[in-house]
Amino acid sequence: MAPQHSRPEDSKQSSGVFNLKYQLAQYASHHNNPVNIGIHLTCIPLILWSALIFAAKTGPLFQTLRAPGFLARLSKIFPPNAGILTMMAYCLYYIKLDKVAGLLTAPLFIGLAKHATTFNATRTDATKVATQVQIVAWGAQFIGHGVFEGRAPKLTENLLQALVLAPYFVAYEVLFALGYRPHLKAELDKLVEADIREWKARRATQTMRYSSRRWWWQME
Repeated sequence: MAPQHSRPEDSKQSSGVFNLKYQLAQYASHHNNPVNIGIHLTCIPLILWSALIFAAKTGPLFQTLRAPGFLARLSKIFPPNAGILTMMAYCLYYIKLDKVAGLLTAPLFIGLAKHATTFNATRTDATKVATQVQIVAWGAQFIGHGVFEGRAPKLTENLLQALVLAPYFVAYEVLFALGYRPHLKAELDKLVEADIREWKARRATQTMRYSSRRWWWQME
């Protein structure tokens, strides 16, 4: 048989937006320290919740008066504001990545958006609270990266991926702790270790180049 050669589309698919292992490994490689992971498990839900409060301020983005009875009643419970619609889009993406995990976590994410909507509607200080939560939670995460992880957050490389994957990363950390898909967890650990080794090698090379340049400058 003739040797099989990898096709360009194969490599693209292996690192595509719908490749679960690639997406999780990319995010997890920046969140490998236990303390930093703990900080993110606490702060990411708070950041998401407070962001959904801001998003809820758009109010319903379209009218559902002529919708069928069931949809009309549903829209009263979950008004189609920017927060709830965004969480619905997130959940569709998460389900595409992993149907079981996506369906398990969808009620939690939609429920979080509903709670943020209710909080915004019933609290006069909702904006103040959400702003304070954002400042404290983001600050804690940057401390986690700078002091404990020693590596910049994923958002410095891919902002969109970091914002979309962060909630799913938290969900998977909980699911893995409960014994969900242990083989996937083992594969991810190997991918993360390889990525960290590669990053450390790049950093060492950059440090050597910088040191060499300083030495030449001092010699001149």
